[in-house]
Amino acid sequence: MGPVQELPIDIDSLIDEIQTHPVNSNEFFRMFKARQLSPRQLRLFIRQYHYFCFQFVKVLEGLLYHTPIAQVEMRTELAKTLYSELGSGSHEHVHIRQLERFANSIGLRPLDLEDTEPIPEVTQYLDTLRRLFSGPSHLTALGAELAVETTAVSEFQYFVPGLQQYGHFNSGDLAFFQLHETEEEAHGEWLIEAVRKTAKSDEDLYEVAIGAREVADAWLEFWDGMYRAVFDANPSDASPFN
Repeated sequence: MGPVQELPIDIDSLIDEIQTHPVNSNEFFRMFKARQLSPRQLRLFIRQYHYFCFQFVKVLEGLLYHTPIAQVEMRTELAKTLYSELGSGSHEHVHIRQLERFANSIGLRPLDLEDTEPIPEVTQYLDTLRRLFSGPSHLTALGAELAVETTAVSEFQYFVPGLQQYGHFNSGDLAFFQLHETEEEAHGEWLIEAVRKTAKSDEDLYEVAIGAREVADAWLEFWDGMYRAVFDANPSDASPFN
C-alpha cells in the first residue's frame, strides 16, 4: 500500500478517491485503446483476464459467505452483484460464458483457457481479495469489494473502443465487454449503497477505506503486471499518450 492517508470525510470523498486512483487510467488500458494488439498479445491478455474473471466469482461467493448474517443490507447488495455475474438466472448470459465466446472468436479453445498459468500479479491480486474477503473485519472486506466494482467501470471505457478498432468482431463477440460498460456502473452503485447502509460511523468508514485503498493499489499492480506480460516492457517505459 501507499502512504497512510487521512480519514475520508464521508463516503462521497472515498468514492472520489477511488475513482481518481491511477489504476483507472493505467498504461495497459491506454495502450490497449491506442493500438491493436497482435493475435499473440490479444490471446495472452484474454487468457490471463479469463483466469481472473473465472476465479473471481468464487472469491465473491466467499465474501458473501463470510459476511455476518446480521449485515442484511450488505449481504443483499453482494447477492445482487453475484446474481448479475451469474447471468441473472440465464445460463446464456453468465458473464464468464460471454467472455469465453470472445475467446473463441480469437482462436482460444476451452482447453487453452483451462491450461492457463496465471502471471504472478494475477495470483497476487486474487490472494489479496481472498485475504480481505475472509478477514475478521466485514467492513474492510466491504471496502475491498467497493474498490473492485468502482474501479471496474473504467476498464471497459478503454476495452470497448479498443476492440472496435479491429473491425471484424461482431456484437455477439463483444457482448461481454459492451454489457460491462453499463453493468459495472450498477455494481458500483450497489456497493456504494451497501457502504452507506453498513458503515455507521467515522470508525466504520475508516475500516472500509483500508480495504478499498489496498485493493485499488493491488489492482494497479495487476495491470502493471499485465502490461509487462503482454508488451514485454515496464509500464514506466511507455511513451505518453494524449
